[in-house]
Amino acid sequence: MALKDLLSLLLIVMTFVSYLPQYHRMLTLDSSAGLSVASVLSTALVAQVQIATMYYLFRSAPLMRYGIPIATPPSTRDWLNLAQILTQWVCSLFLFALVIFLPTSTISPAPAVRSKSVVVLLWILHVLLFVLSVAATVGDKGDDLFSVFNIIRNINAGIVNPLFALITAFAFFFQVKVTPPVGQPNVWSNWTLGLQSFTFLLLAILWPFRLILPPNMWQLGSKPAILMAWYPWVGWACVNNAILAIGQGIMLCISINREVNGKIGFTDERQSLLHSEL
Repeated sequence: MALKDLLSLLLIVMTFVSYLPQYHRMLTLDSSAGLSVASVLSTALVAQVQIATMYYLFRSAPLMRYGIPIATPPSTRDWLNLAQILTQWVCSLFLFALVIFLPTSTISPAPAVRSKSVVVLLWILHVLLFVLSVAATVGDKGDDLFSVFNIIRNINAGIVNPLFALITAFAFFFQVKVTPPVGQPNVWSNWTLGLQSFTFLLLAILWPFRLILPPNMWQLGSKPAILMAWYPWVGWACVNNAILAIGQGIMLCISINREVNGKIGFTDERQSLLHSEL
């Protein structure tokens, strides 16, 4: 096995391992306190969109005249890239399931239940739309520019993929808002945030070397046109992981800052009480 393939396999393992500390804390605390349902939903949905994109890439491979990032037949690198996408989807889906089934808070469970019902319906809707899109293209050879398969694939690549990437970036604002203060039990830890941020950063850096635009596609059109083609074909994986890495990195900085301020605040409060007693 080539060195690049071994590195890809290592990243698959790292992706899975990076979620384990968070799973352990959630199951130990029997709670999902500190996690934003909207943020976890967006992460699960963007992972599902990546699954759809890989499906369209694999199916498009034999049909393209000018080459495609997926070989025909798929190479070891292609299968490892698919395994990476599937691992991220399974990990995010399991996290989503834990957030849904574990109590978010013991203070106000009713609103949490309603919000969780809504996000489950949204997730089911997305799955149904993808299943219907696959069913609608069964038997479609995709040899026509305006075939159903090509239209659905282009909508996914040009609209759906960047839309969910943008939603994921905005969802981190909701995550910041629901982060509990220092001293209250929550499922976040600096170890989890740091490990996930580092893993996603490695993926963002290495994806352009794993999912590569064929040389003959680089020769088509002007440079702006080439850059416009880079994102829907290969750049989406890099951008999505970069968003996740930045988001988890921001959460790590916020967590460290709150811990420092919490310790300082506790010390100051203790000192003022001691002075008042004297």
